[in-house]
Amino acid sequence: MSAECALGGRFSRCKRPSDHSCQYCGRNFCSQHTHYLHGHEAVCARKECVAKQQDMVVHNEYRTALRGRNNARLCGVDDCRETPAMFECSLCEGHFCPQHVQQRLYWTPDGLSRRERALSLCEHCWGRRKIWQRR
Repeated sequence: MSAECALGGRFSRCKRPSDHSCQYCGRNFCSQHTHYLHGHEAVCARKECVAKQQDMVVHNEYRTALRGRNNARLCGVDDCRETPAMFECSLCEGHFCPQHVQQRLYWTPDGLSRRERALSLCEHCWGRRKIWQRR
């Protein structure tokens, strides 16, 4: 990449040549501002992007455990022994009993803007909005 690193302070941008482009914010960054690099995944050191990368690790572990519980025909919540009727989280697609999924207003992309829609969400996905819906 021939662009300069887009990270650094407000008035003192890093002038090093960029090596990567962040998969979350799209900014170019150099090796000094690299938080995570593996294969085709590149994440810059901005705190918002670091939080998203760390959340994805936790979320993937959650989905693996969730699939195991759902395959055993159990609600996706660890301590719950209810069978997951027909209640699905709109984001993680896990199945839950009626007590563990709620209709909530959630901001979703709509072309170039965003709009609030009612979605069925589990507690895990509802908590993730704080990381993913930052502006």
